[in-house]
Amino acid sequence: MIGKCQPTDWRSPTVIDSYNFILENLVLDANNSRVDYLDTTFITKPVWDTAYDWCHLPLKVSSVEALYIAYVLLVN
Repeated sequence: MIGKCQPTDWRSPTVIDSYNFILENLVLDANNSRVDYLDTTFITKPVWDTAYDWCHLPLKVSSVEALYIAYVLLVN
């Protein structure tokens, strides 16, 4: 659980944001036309606290995220 001392899980929103920032910059720095960074934080960030364990979002949120990913892959 994240909310206890010492945390046994470090997947807090701040840590995940940091990982995503690093990944996005690696993709941008690589300047490779075969690799894109798909940012879905506009979907997940506002509702991160709806996860029962702060890590795994509810099915409704995951479904919206999956639909967005499918849309981007099929339209672009």
